[in-house]
Formats: sequence, C-alpha cells, structure tokens
Amino acid sequence: MNEPLATPSTGPLTVAVFVGTRADLGPLSPVLEQLQAADDVTLRVLTGVMYAAGDLVAALPTSASEDDWRTAVVPLADPMSEVTVEAQLEQGAVLARAAGQALRRHEVDVLVVLGDRWELLYVVPPAVLLGVPVVHLHGGEVTEGALDERVRHAVTKLGDQHCVASEDAAARVRQLGEPADRVHVTGAPGLDRLAGVAPISDAELGNLLGSTVERPLALFTYHPPTAQSGAPVGEWAREAAEAALATCGTVVATHPGMDEGRDEILDALTGLAAREPRLRLVAALGRDYPRVLAAADVVVGNSSSGVIEAATVHVPAVDIGERQRGRLRGDNVVHAAEGRVAVEAALRTALGERWREHSAHVTNPYGTGTASARILAIVRTAALGPRAKHFVDMVSAESAPAVPHRRRTTNEEEEE
Repeated sequence: MNEPLATPSTGPLTVAVFVGTRADLGPLSPVLEQLQAADDVTLRVLTGVMYAAGDLVAALPTSASEDDWRTAVVPLADPMSEVTVEAQLEQGAVLARAAGQALRRHEVDVLVVLGDRWELLYVVPPAVLLGVPVVHLHGGEVTEGALDERVRHAVTKLGDQHCVASEDAAARVRQLGEPADRVHVTGAPGLDRLAGVAPISDAELGNLLGSTVERPLALFTYHPPTAQSGAPVGEWAREAAEAALATCGTVVATHPGMDEGRDEILDALTGLAAREPRLRLVAALGRDYPRVLAAADVVVGNSSSGVIEAATVHVPAVDIGERQRGRLRGDNVVHAAEGRVAVEAALRTALGERWREHSAHVTNPYGTGTASARILAIVRTAALGPRAKHFVDMVSAESAPAVPHRRRTTNEEEEE
C-alpha cells in the first residue's frame, strides 16, 4: 500500500542548495540560476568550506544581482585555512551543527546537493534527521582513485530523489536498491553553461592572466588522488605541469581541490610557476571558466572537467592517473599514467591533428546541456514524496538492471 503524499506548502517552496567549493559551484551554477528565477521558489545557498559569504556572492552567476545573491547566501562556517584530516573533522562538526540550525531557521522544504565531496557527510545527515527531502545530483558515478566514490554512494542511500547524469549512473543507483521512480536521467547540469559558449579571445585571456597567450593553450587542474595514501602528489603534479609546458605554449593552472594533499600540490605548482612564466597559476577562473575551456587546445589533469565537460566544447583532454578511473568519459579523452614521460606522450597524441579532428565530432555522453530545467521540475515535487524509502531487492543476477561496461582506458589496454 502506497504511503500518502505530503501536503504541499501553500507558500513558495524553500529550497537550500549546498555549495562547498568551486567543484560544486561550477556544475551547480545553472541549477542555482533556475531556482533563483523561479517565482515559486525561495532559494537559500548554504556554504562553508572554501567560500566566505562575500566571496561566494561575487562568484555566483550574473543572472541575478549581487543583492539578490547576498540575501540567498547562508554561511555555515568560516572558510578552511588548511586542509588536513584533522581540519576536515573539525570543520565537519561545525558544518553539521550549523546545517541543522539553518534548515530549521529557514524552514527548508528541500535540500539539493551535488556529487561526492567529503563535506556532504556532515551536511546531508541533519536534513535526513529533520525530515527534509534530499535531491542528489551526479550520483551513481565511479571514481576509483578517490575517497569521493564512497561519499557519493553514501549520499545516494541518504537521498530521496536522484538526478543522475547518464544511463550507466542510473543503473548503479538502482543497483544500490533505490526505487526506479526516484532515479531521473537529467544529464550533467554543468554542461548547461557550455551550450553555445563563445571562446575567450587570446587578447582577453591575456588581459585576464596579465601575460601574452602562446598556443597551444592548456587548461590544467590536478587534484589529490585521495584513495592513494602516501602518494607523492606534489611530485606528480609538478611532472604533469612540466609535461604540459613541454608541449604547450601557455598553461593555465587552477588550484587543486579542498582535500588532504592540496597544500603539497599547491607548493609544487607555485615553485614551478616562479621559474616558468608560461605557467599561469590562478586560484580559479570562476565566471570566465566556460569561455576559457572553449578556447583551450587541450585540458590536462585529473579533474572531472576534462572527463565530463570538455567533450561539449570538442576540446581534447588528457586524464592522468587513477583519480577518475572507471568514470564514463567521452571519446575526446586520452588516458595517461602518472609521470612526465607518460603525460607528455598523451599530450602529443591529444594535440595531434588526427585527435583534434576526432574530438571535433564527439558526442558528450553526459547530455546536451538541458539538465537544469529538468532538475528544477524534480525539486518542485521532491517535498511531496513519502519519507519512507523502500529498498528494491535484486532476486538474481539475471533480473538485475545491467550496468553498461565502461570504456577501457588507454592505460588498461596497454597493460593487457
């Protein structure tokens, strides 16, 4: 017997979206724009890992005024000054307490979270305890080289509605026992901001960076591969950047994510940038990111931007190491093992005429740039669902939904 639906609120729906770092903000920006523009939604943007309230307001989309965003932003904690396990545990405790208080104070009807960041382990449970439905974006994906994978699957079990980016992700979420009517293939919302984007000109980019742009142009991001304890992440990041410098004229490198190992990577890249002016190290590209991505000749590193987003603007990508292992990727991606030699060889392939021509015609498996409108529709109905969630048992392997085989990486093929 089905449980009765909750009684809908007579006033606007209050929706909270958690934005911890730029890893959340980029793909969430189109969703935030949709929610902010909706007449029947009151938006609250929770933050408290990378951003102070004013910094987040300045980074949010320009579709709304800074005054509107300032009203919406709710800081849960001061930004972190260092990223160690001890600091994460301390920050997490503050986030959990503040999230619970904010959800009650603002009478939040629905909480929206994205992905797999460690801070979600502290932000989502208060919503579950308070009976606030959770809409989870980008569940069901695989990143075998990062702690993020465990967090992503944990949030799936705490979530009420799942807006996934691809069919293989949907199959995994169902495999975790989630009812099929709670799983929605919307595509990746971060692609919405890339649809029809115009590349930034070399002159504009030069003004932004404060230096002349030389081609080929590489966009570089290297994050700590958190599943590999004790890895020499600073050395790996430096060698990858050196490979990019050996094959490209200008390398625009953004800071690593807020994980343990960040400081080691940042120190290595800062030292290299001091010796090599063609490496332009910036904290983040913010609102300029879509146009810079579209203008790049290659994306290199171990970020999801190369695996998920680069295909939409038909830019070749080099994915390094284990962090993104197992994740669905477009046919524009070349895989490389860690180390300068391997990365340089992969870059020469990606920058070659044959691969560039191939990348110009790829289809992005994560969607067509229409995800945020679909997500808005699901958020609007999320508060109406029953709190109880039934686990769907799989009687046998034959009756289980098939998970599509992922495309093997170049590295795996070479190992066989």
